Amino acid sequence: MNTPTPQEFIEGWPLYTRADIVDFDAPKAISRKCNGDCKKETTWSLGNRSLAKSGVGDHADFYVVSYTCDLCGERTLTVMYRKLDWHRKPELAPAPVGYFSINEWQHGAVQKVGQIPPPSIAIPSELQKRLGPTAVYYKQGVLCRSQNLGIAAVAYMRRVIEEKTEELVDVVVELARTYGVEAKAIEGLLAAKKKVRYEEKLQVASEVIPEAMRPGGVNPIGQLYIHLSIGTHGKTDDECVAIFDDLRQDFEYVFRNLHAQAKERREFVQRVQSRAGKAT
Repeated sequence: MNTPTPQEFIEGWPLYTRADIVDFDAPKAISRKCNGDCKKETTWSLGNRSLAKSGVGDHADFYVVSYTCDLCGERTLTVMYRKLDWHRKPELAPAPVGYFSINEWQHGAVQKVGQIPPPSIAIPSELQKRLGPTAVYYKQGVLCRSQNLGIAAVAYMRRVIEEKTEELVDVVVELARTYGVEAKAIEGLLAAKKKVRYEEKLQVASEVIPEAMRPGGVNPIGQLYIHLSIGTHGKTDDECVAIFDDLRQDFEYVFRNLHAQAKERREFVQRVQSRAGKAT
């Protein structure tokens, strides 16, 4: 996983997941959606900070920090984290026997171990509508991701994509028709639905998706297939959380944007055809 900034660590880093931040210090302010009266993204300022346990070497420092929404002044976020990998600063010479100064030590990582309120598993309402009954699996995947259960998170994501693959192919076919794509290419897309395994369906669809439907030259269906082709065998939970995060961004883009794009183009074509019919 990529190393987060201190703000990213507090705002959305999953629980029990190591973040390689040297000498981490809780940020003075973060950005977060306030679910109170604000109902929008606001700035939250650091308030209380306390040391729950102090130690070095094989021990860890546990900190508790609290943030309050600047706008309403009511909603709070409390995060508990611990500092890992304590060691004497590398630029210093070995300490004399029996000598110790905390100022000469530093930690190499940090880990979030608790949060109130717990990490949200809410998903955009538009996406939930698109997913229908499979939204429950998607939320379970988000929940597993927040607990650093990366292997389970990827499994849930694959379950969602498996059940929605044919629908996704249908949307791509509809879009292809509005773009005036050749019949042969559309036949290739429809042929993908005849495959037994959903990975094969995605692979076939990704290979024949028209150039006109590749934003910036990037194949959206191909990106899903690439992520799903990465096996989880031998991967750690941390590694699978990273896979889930990459897959999640592409997945939400595909399911939210392709559906909307298909609807807009269909309605546009219908309006144009309707006007053309009236003109004659």
